[in-house]
Amino acid sequence: MLRSLLHKFHLRPDRDAKRLQNVLDCHYGHAATRRQRACVNRNGEPIPWYTYPAIEYLSQLDHGDSHVFEFGSGNSTLFWGRRAKSVVSVENDPDWSREVAARVGRAPIELRLVENLDDYAATIRKADGPFDLIVVDGRRRYSCAREALSRLRPGGLIVLDNADWYPNTTAMLRAAGLIQVDMSGFGPINAYTWTTSLFLDREFRPRPLAGRLPATPTGGLIDYSDDDEEPAERQQRIARSA
Repeated sequence: MLRSLLHKFHLRPDRDAKRLQNVLDCHYGHAATRRQRACVNRNGEPIPWYTYPAIEYLSQLDHGDSHVFEFGSGNSTLFWGRRAKSVVSVENDPDWSREVAARVGRAPIELRLVENLDDYAATIRKADGPFDLIVVDGRRRYSCAREALSRLRPGGLIVLDNADWYPNTTAMLRAAGLIQVDMSGFGPINAYTWTTSLFLDREFRPRPLAGRLPATPTGGLIDYSDDDEEPAERQQRIARSA
């Protein structure tokens, strides 16, 4: 009786549970990132330690002409180095900075080591900006975000990771007139969800890397109409499954 009811309402708990696990572990590569304790995708390529929704959205944009500044280095630095025109990344930990530097290769990345945290946030003032994208994912995030405001190019964006932990910082960026878009969910390594927030300048205009935005999401269904109108039979199918 129970199985017939589940079938009637298109519920397949065993199969769907396996599919959900497969999307997270295989399609997003979460199994590999847990195993390696490193931020990588399913192909072993470096990705930022942001939430998967934020990574997925940012990966769909064309950053080829963008100048990026990062507070906090890591696999995100390598990620942006493959996509942006230039990257300046500041780090306070000398051991970690050397580890990142060993992996930069020929990417257009400039790494800066600033161990004195009193000077850390102000490093962006000495960089050759302004910047199209500024990442706040290191130490003293309120101070870094405040400094970022004066170095952000019109039409640019600020990425604040772990935004759910920094309500005063998010309030300050909103008060500056930026549009806050929260990307909450799972991400690399961690077994909990968090929020990576994008703060968009009012002139921000996304440039799709491919022909459409958004692209089919990871684990999603390829099902769309060329004219964005629902065929009658599709409307019926949607109504039956609702």
